[in-house]
Amino acid sequence: MRRDLALRGALAALGSGLAGLGAGLMLREPGAIWVYVAIGVAAGAGLLGYLLFRRPAAALREVVAVAERIADGELAQRVPDQPGPAGELTSAFNAMAGRVEQLFESVAAEQARLEAVFDASEDGMVAVRRDTTVPFLNPAAVGLFGGRMADAIGRPLIEIARDYELDALVRRVILDPARGESEVITFGPARTALRAAALPIRDGGEWAVLLVLTDLTEVQRLDQVRRDFLSNVSHELRTPLASIRALVEIMEDGLEADEQPEFLRRVQQQVARLTTLVNELLDLSRIESGAITLEPEAVLLGDLVDEAASLLRPRTEGLGVAIRNEGCELSVEADRSSLLRVVSNLLDNAVKYSPEGGTVRVSAADEGPLVALSVKDDGPGINEQNLGRVFERFYKGDASRAEAGVGLGLAIVKHLVRAHGGTATVESKPGAGATFTVRLPKEFVGRQREG
Repeated sequence: MRRDLALRGALAALGSGLAGLGAGLMLREPGAIWVYVAIGVAAGAGLLGYLLFRRPAAALREVVAVAERIADGELAQRVPDQPGPAGELTSAFNAMAGRVEQLFESVAAEQARLEAVFDASEDGMVAVRRDTTVPFLNPAAVGLFGGRMADAIGRPLIEIARDYELDALVRRVILDPARGESEVITFGPARTALRAAALPIRDGGEWAVLLVLTDLTEVQRLDQVRRDFLSNVSHELRTPLASIRALVEIMEDGLEADEQPEFLRRVQQQVARLTTLVNELLDLSRIESGAITLEPEAVLLGDLVDEAASLLRPRTEGLGVAIRNEGCELSVEADRSSLLRVVSNLLDNAVKYSPEGGTVRVSAADEGPLVALSVKDDGPGINEQNLGRVFERFYKGDASRAEAGVGLGLAIVKHLVRAHGGTATVESKPGAGATFTVRLPKEFVGRQREG
């Protein structure tokens, strides 16, 4: 009976020691690990009291040696099987060691997943201790602060970030961890707008801070785009409305019979302009939101170019501009009506900026899985700083390329081409015309009508 009690006591002590050892390893705290190693040694002492009656000292030394190696991080170590009652203890020891190893591996895997999330985050993340030193930061934070990650670890936040606003924010949360704080700051020589969120966390039983830094540059750009869009829409709507109002007022004051047709024609022009603007805005909104449905079929580009050119013939004949189809005998799988609109908008844009008697050249090239359709005009060209804006909504170019229109045609081109899985680009130099190129997959890969 006493032997059984001694065995159970030894097993209990051993279990407590190993569980504590596992906890120390999981926390990765050196002090904790050695505390629990000491507990493990105490458990070993319990084993000693039992094994002195059952096994030679050599077996005991082996158990102690394996326990020490496990404490050093060699978690796969096990005690060889022992005969007799000592085997019960070694089996229990090995089972406990196996569970410790599994627990440690689980914690290590979870830590690896967490580090992967931190490393992949586009937001800067910085862990800050109570003394404001930095034990961890992710690559995005390193990019914001400059320098190297190795040089940042262990240094105070103020030395790494060199920003008193960030440092003050973190210190406030450290002093009062009941809640976090967030504010927008202007950071660094580039005056980058950042949203800095300081979130309280626990660090070894003490409160610390996780600092999350979000670059607001893109958010501010989109907000500016929204404001510009509203301003442009307002302007484009007001202009024809003001013209219609003025014309109607003149007509109300009385006109000669022979003047009425001309005034009515001008009113109709402005109404048509309004109608075009509203329709294109609605179409662009539907295209951008993915609300359009595409029905792909084999489309011969040459036929499409000829059809689009015929629709523009009244304008081209009036301006003396020729549209030349220079070899478009290639086909793609696409929504025909959408692609016709793309080609028509490109030709309309080219004709608009071509000089009287100019020529618009259309060609197609086989680029493996893609077909490239190019529309070239011999107009005034586009300066370099505006090349990146030509596909924006309401962009009309500089004064040399300014002409009537709402500035939505090329934006519609860009989004319709994207819906087909393609791209739209432009090449131009001032005085050398402009070449617009859309590249489309030969096999349809875009959004398609369901069912």
